[in-house]
Amino acid sequence: MINRTIKSYVAGSLILSSVLFAGNDDTMAKELMKLRAEVEQLNTQIQDVRESTKATMRSLIMEKNDLEANIAREDLKIKQLEQEVAKLKKHITEASKNSEGIKPIVLEAVKKLEKQIKSELPFKTEDRVQDVARIREEMQNGIITPQKALAQIWNSYADEIRLTKENGIFKQTIKLDDEEKLAEIARLGMVMLYFRTPDDRVGYADQDENGWYYKEIVSKEKKELVINLFDSMHKQIRTGFFTLPNAIADSKVQK
Repeated sequence: MINRTIKSYVAGSLILSSVLFAGNDDTMAKELMKLRAEVEQLNTQIQDVRESTKATMRSLIMEKNDLEANIAREDLKIKQLEQEVAKLKKHITEASKNSEGIKPIVLEAVKKLEKQIKSELPFKTEDRVQDVARIREEMQNGIITPQKALAQIWNSYADEIRLTKENGIFKQTIKLDDEEKLAEIARLGMVMLYFRTPDDRVGYADQDENGWYYKEIVSKEKKELVINLFDSMHKQIRTGFFTLPNAIADSKVQK
């Protein structure tokens, strides 16, 4: 009787153990499957982050190259202006004793500077051109002497060079969506120009085959970058590192 009882107990134990082990195997299998799924998901996320980082780096490199090219062009313009100033200085020495001999020098200098201003960023362009044209008109009308006109055009060239070296906040009327608007202008030398309207529409000056125009930025992320620039410059923080939308790169992407 005892032997039969022992045998029954052992058999029952073996059956119970088998059931328990089978249950543990199922649980472990499910946990392993869950872990595998999580690992695959993490791998996918890692790949997405890598691809996103690569794309960002490519974009930053492209913007950096474009900015360097634009700065190089501005440096060339500065050199051209400085060369014109040197020519004026030479002409002054040669023609200082002859008023009539100075007039052609002034007229040529005014013509070149007007052309230069119109090719630059649209920063108070009309006012700057009018200031230069006034020198020519006053000289031709006898209001100022050729010598004085030459001195004034000299100062105008110096002002244009100064603009390339300064950053600042200004106000001017811009045309946005075929409508005239008074806006704040953030000018970074003569390389980039951003605008902000009273209702916080922001953008930058861009150029196509028809000339300069103002393009609004619609991306929330990029808008915040430009608004941060204006806020910083209002606080007199005009130097440092700023991340900004690049008008040159944006134009290339759209094309």
